[in-house]
Formats: sequence, structure tokens, C-alpha cells
Amino acid sequence: MTTVLAEFSITPVVEGEMKPFIDAALEEVRKAGLKFEVNPVSTTVEGEIDQVMEAIKRAHEAALHKGAHRVVTEIRIDEKQGGLTMEEELEGYR
Repeated sequence: MTTVLAEFSITPVVEGEMKPFIDAALEEVRKAGLKFEVNPVSTTVEGEIDQVMEAIKRAHEAALHKGAHRVVTEIRIDEKQGGLTMEEELEGYR
């Protein structure tokens, strides 16, 4: 299987601070053991597509289980033959 990059953003529909819901979601990505990087408005995760999608699903569910009335999750997937990594995509920018 090839490595993909996926950018996702979880928005819990709650009153007040969103951080506890985002923290619960990110804990699921950590538990998946995939490489990830948190950005100001999204998270990028690297891995095999089935693992990445499962991690994002669990992250989405974690925000719901934390008590959010509603959760909106947006996902963008970048895949190319032979795979790709965050390091390759960011080469020259860091």
C-alpha cells in the first residue's frame, strides 16, 4: 500500500471552548500511531489510506462522545503512485 497525506478539520458545534473536543479527537490520532502534524486550522496525517480514514473516523466520533451536539469533519486526501510523505511535500519550505 502507498502512503497518503490527509488533511482534516473537526469542528464541534458547541457553546464555549472547542479545545477539549479537539484534544479528544487528536488523542485518537495519537492512539492510531500515525505520523501527524497539528496546524492552526487543521491536522495533517500520514499513513496507509485505510489506517488514515479509520483514525479520522475515530477522531470524529471522539468529539461526539465528548459531548458535542454536532460535529462537522472536512477531509482532503492527497495520494500519488509510489506514496508521499510530509517531509517530501515540505522540502524547501522548512
